[in-house]
Amino acid sequence: MDLQDRRIGIEALAVHLPRNYLDLGVLARANGTDPEKYYFGLGCRRMAIPSADEDSVVLAARAAGTLLAGYGIEASSIGMVLVGTESGVDAAKPIATYVHRMAGLPSDCRAFDVQHACYGGMAALRTAANWVQSGLGRGRKALVIATDVARYDVGSPGEPTQGAAAVAMLVGDEPRVLELLPYPEAVHTAEVMDFWRPTYRSTALADGHYSMQCYLDALESCWHRFASATDLGLEAFDFLLYHSPFPKMAFKAHRRLCELAPGGTARGGADLDWERRVLPTLWANIEVGNAYSASLFVSLAGLLEHAEVDAAGARLGLFSYGSGSCAEFVAARVGPDAAAWRDRTGLRAALERRRELTHEAYLRSRRAYEERARDGSFRAALGGDGPAFCGTWNHQRVYRDSAWRAATGPSRSLDRPPRSAGPVAAPLPHRAQAAD
Repeated sequence: MDLQDRRIGIEALAVHLPRNYLDLGVLARANGTDPEKYYFGLGCRRMAIPSADEDSVVLAARAAGTLLAGYGIEASSIGMVLVGTESGVDAAKPIATYVHRMAGLPSDCRAFDVQHACYGGMAALRTAANWVQSGLGRGRKALVIATDVARYDVGSPGEPTQGAAAVAMLVGDEPRVLELLPYPEAVHTAEVMDFWRPTYRSTALADGHYSMQCYLDALESCWHRFASATDLGLEAFDFLLYHSPFPKMAFKAHRRLCELAPGGTARGGADLDWERRVLPTLWANIEVGNAYSASLFVSLAGLLEHAEVDAAGARLGLFSYGSGSCAEFVAARVGPDAAAWRDRTGLRAALERRRELTHEAYLRSRRAYEERARDGSFRAALGGDGPAFCGTWNHQRVYRDSAWRAATGPSRSLDRPPRSAGPVAAPLPHRAQAAD
């Protein structure tokens, strides 16, 4: 069989979420805002809140651990690890190398991060798929992880659109979860300043109304290119997944696509169609909030794990957008056997084990998280269920192997930091955050 004729896509998928969340009603009341403005204006009810020891590296490692353990994947079968993120912990060292070590991947494995705002996850997936299809991996698979922590200033308009998540995917030529259909690319790039985070800031900045317009312009451009190249219309898709920093954005996106359909669609019809083909993909996003590059893949996991939807064999349209900006529309088909993903993604377990924070505990968690990101603050090792150890030796951030073991159980001797990392301090007690 010719390499270009192989079916390529996602063979396995797993999700990891922070262990705490904040109800948006609690945040609204603390901010002197009507909760309905957040609940219905944004379409979201809760947002994941990472603790000080749950940065984008730890989320990525735990998602990868859930994937490899849950699907029985051998580390030796992986020849590439790509991480899509816009919240890395180092301006030079990629998250992918941390995951590579903790996962025990072979040394003849390419590892790097992909950054383009929220498009990074899709860019990593497409890069991995092209590598698999090229045959350069000699039959090996690619591990792709979308991991991010969305963080805005306290009291800012973006504060209720925070969140965090990591989604790990095994990409290969046996796409039991999701096959990427081989249609011509439908991409759009434009240099815009709709959302940005300078290197001297830990929180993002955005021009909300302008960003929404850039998003919709990119969607329209991608859809026109896809439709003209394939002669397919919206009716060809059973479900449509949109990048969703908040679910109401997916609503606006779908309404725009319905307007672009031949003859257009009456607003009431577009709203009903949204409930049928888009809303089933968003229930997890409503619980998690914004996860930047992982948001689209949280939607995918949510659809696969929907209690009342059988997605087996469904044709999907996926729209990915990253500010700055780059966007892409992709067609895909869910595998025919739900046993390949049902109750295996870790999504429901991650949601069930979370605990709710008070507003005061949320603010303390923010402060602790930001302190650990500052130079010279990586002193404390967290005991208990805290997975990350950050040491000040030569400004190197070091992760204790429990970040991986929490998902996979006992593994090889990865507890030791890299040899250059210097001495490791004794763990300090972990203090649980107050919960309602």
